[in-house]
Amino acid sequence: MKQKTSFALSAFVAALLMFSCSDPKRDAIGKTEVVIETSRGDITLRLYDDTPLHRDNFIKMINEGVYEDIIWNRIVPEGTIQSGEPTQKAGGAAPTVDADKYRHTIPAEIRYPKYYHKAGALAMARQPDSVNVKRESSGTHFYIVSGKKFNRGSLAELWQSRRDTEPAFKLPALNEQQKQTYTTKGGCPHLDGDYTIFGEVVDGMKVVEYINKIPVDASEHPLKEVTIKRIRVK
Repeated sequence: MKQKTSFALSAFVAALLMFSCSDPKRDAIGKTEVVIETSRGDITLRLYDDTPLHRDNFIKMINEGVYEDIIWNRIVPEGTIQSGEPTQKAGGAAPTVDADKYRHTIPAEIRYPKYYHKAGALAMARQPDSVNVKRESSGTHFYIVSGKKFNRGSLAELWQSRRDTEPAFKLPALNEQQKQTYTTKGGCPHLDGDYTIFGEVVDGMKVVEYINKIPVDASEHPLKEVTIKRIRVK
């Protein structure tokens, strides 16, 4: 009897330790992590479980080699860094995949205000509303937010400007959590509600910030090449 009791107690303790060592944030937003290996360091991202179409598509593109040896092809200063174009290879090399095969789109999974464009947010790019009323995402092009910090006054002005200039703008006022994040960590609130955010940076924001500070030309193309060597599922 003592032996059985001891075994049961050990099993209970092991289970308790496993539970206590779990990552609540990981459990809440998703368990899949991917690592972008760049020529300037690694960026680790966690993908959200409640944007499954985007999560699964991103993993599929990773597994099919779409993101191997491509460059960060667009940088918006104090905004975003963008990549994912299969023809934009490091050093001007020829594409290694059939780019035409990856011109698909993904149905929008916009989960606003749960997910917004805070620093570190991962989202898919897309064509503008004028040709894409359903706001479907690009099949390969993604961006990560670097952004900038705002004060509450400038946030209010930005939101009012969106109401005045965007005919389809129907978002509610920023909530307290969003205001706190945008004033302390920064982001790109002008993009909120328009794109599908499907993950976030959990390690490597300094790499994102470094890339975002690279000088660009008039087309927002970086003047210094930074390569994505590959992306891998962790």
